[in-house]
Amino acid sequence: MLAQPSLEHPRQMRSGAIDFLRVLGIAAVVAGHIGAWSGPVVRETVYTWHVPLFFFLSGYLWSEGRTVIQEMNKRARTLLLPYLVWLVLVGAWWLSQLGVIHGQDIRKLILGGSHVRGPLAAFWFVTALFVAVVAVRALQRFPAWAQWTLSMGALVVTMRFPDLVARIPLAAGAGLACVVFVLAGREFKRHRARIRRPLATGLSILGGCAAVILLGWSTYLDLKYAQLGTPVMTVLVAIGVCAALVLIAEHLVPLLGPRANAALSTLASCGFMVVLTHAVVLAELTRLGVAPWLVFAASLAGPWLAALLILRTGLAPVLLGVPVLAAAAPLRVGVGSSRS
Repeated sequence: MLAQPSLEHPRQMRSGAIDFLRVLGIAAVVAGHIGAWSGPVVRETVYTWHVPLFFFLSGYLWSEGRTVIQEMNKRARTLLLPYLVWLVLVGAWWLSQLGVIHGQDIRKLILGGSHVRGPLAAFWFVTALFVAVVAVRALQRFPAWAQWTLSMGALVVTMRFPDLVARIPLAAGAGLACVVFVLAGREFKRHRARIRRPLATGLSILGGCAAVILLGWSTYLDLKYAQLGTPVMTVLVAIGVCAALVLIAEHLVPLLGPRANAALSTLASCGFMVVLTHAVVLAELTRLGVAPWLVFAASLAGPWLAALLILRTGLAPVLLGVPVLAAAAPLRVGVGSSRS
């Protein structure tokens, strides 16, 4: 799903490499929701990293010095406002599909998180991201060792009581479990400049993570339901894949040139809408018996084309969580040129 570091389009300079990863992550989220592809191959190759990537990028692009209140205000505009608008719109569509509407259905919409599925399957990510980044901001007053200790504690509780954590409204429990990915991204950024051969290093890390998965030492995770896979190992593999993807993208994507990088940044800036609306297109086309590959393509292209049009209208802040004409922001390709 996206970093409102990953989902938002800040006015600061953007990195085409990071925006490419946002686009890749969104495509992976959509692919993971295609019912015909929901076998072990997709689970093991996609679920391990596609959601952790957005939390990792939030840490990688972390801006120091913001207060908790400032963080909450910023994320409320860029995350919660579009979330609420699309919750009403998509929720109304979902309710219209039901023969009879029960009070329990309305309650599920309000509770969010793991309580909603189908066309609202990806909505949990938004509130979880909000909780995770605000929690990290609140923890910044403590020394690093204390931050990591508390994040490890959240992981232990999640592994011990996954069902209980998953039932916490608005995916707040999952968000606290994901604090570790934000911290990992922030820590990785601090050491990024020391890596002199990013492509070789990234490919090596990616190959090692793949080997661990193939050997059966790590299985997939499903953060929406607080499933963390193989204890410790799956989280480490997820972090490793995210770091590897950053290194590879930062080496290769700038080679595409400024025009391609600008296009990637434009797509990433309005990708939030794709995350929240693709399941509607997916559900309708699946019901009509459309081929899975076409469902995948349409579930990406349809919402993204609509989002690109909205990007240039006054609805952009409300539906996309970004400023109007955000695509016109200047571009500089480089390491960490976007800020969260």
